Amino acid sequence: MRIAGQREVPVWLTGTRHDFAHVQDLYLPIAAAVFAAIVVALAFVLVRYRARADRAPRPTRDRYALDAGLAVVLAAVVAVLVVVTLRTNDDETALARAQFRVDAVAFQWGWQFTYPSRPGVVDRSAPGRPATLHVPAGTTVEVSLRTRDVVHAFWVPDLRFKRDAWPRKTARFDLRFPAGTVAGIGHCAQYCGLEHSDMAFFVDAMDPARFASWSRRGEGRS
Repeated sequence: MRIAGQREVPVWLTGTRHDFAHVQDLYLPIAAAVFAAIVVALAFVLVRYRARADRAPRPTRDRYALDAGLAVVLAAVVAVLVVVTLRTNDDETALARAQFRVDAVAFQWGWQFTYPSRPGVVDRSAPGRPATLHVPAGTTVEVSLRTRDVVHAFWVPDLRFKRDAWPRKTARFDLRFPAGTVAGIGHCAQYCGLEHSDMAFFVDAMDPARFASWSRRGEGRS
């Protein structure tokens, strides 16, 4: 992906893509089975009970056992989906012992990233220039997310990860960026005003040598 007129930053990304892959693998077959059952049932009713000149309408009969059986099956399917989804969400939101921290601040209409272990290093959006989130590759990164004004959302499509930023609240989550070669761009996924579409940011996950070099430059050392 590329933002017009901006450089493309190589990054190494991972996140909830694999966490939710098995959830999708479960949801899709169930959705297909439900759709097929509805189509078959509808076709059967249309053919079996179509109006015919030689047959008079008959009153329907209550089938309590069938209704109870269908309710049990539906409740079981819903219970399985809810449990799988909540467990996956718990895995996603659980905080590990992070080795690097980022403070992310969303505002109309840009981003600011600071790093508690790198005092004075600030990556901030400017007109026509998205901010760049710098992180070490292969390291658990804890992100503290907040907003200065309205509701925003931290969204990195390549990670399949999104987290809302609510006023007067701080959201904390972990991400890990191992080696790879995927170009990553983040966005605000919550409409926040006229220039919402400009709220993009780059993600740059660096190997140890490049991360050390970036840290020295940010701290004013050669």
